[in-house]
Amino acid sequence: MSLGFLFAMSLPALVVGLFVLAVAEKVTRRRSGGTPVSAAGFGELGATFEVGIRDELEYRKEERQLRDEEGDAAPPRSRIDLDGGTAVLRLPEQG
Repeated sequence: MSLGFLFAMSLPALVVGLFVLAVAEKVTRRRSGGTPVSAAGFGELGATFEVGIRDELEYRKEERQLRDEEGDAAPPRSRIDLDGGTAVLRLPEQG
């Protein structure tokens, strides 16, 4: 095996690759609205060596998936318009 192949398969090569990717993302100022690939890579690399980080990453992922948005639940009975200063309250029928 060549020395270059051994370096490419090592942990320092992964760190160097992530660093180069981070610089490339910063230079091109890529803003896709999500997490940059290099940041996600460094997060996963850190989670490999620190046990608590893995739990935190899983918690964040779960929070993104479980976030409640307006209109996700049952049809609303009440509406509050903060900008207009009005509120419409519909009480359920008694019977």
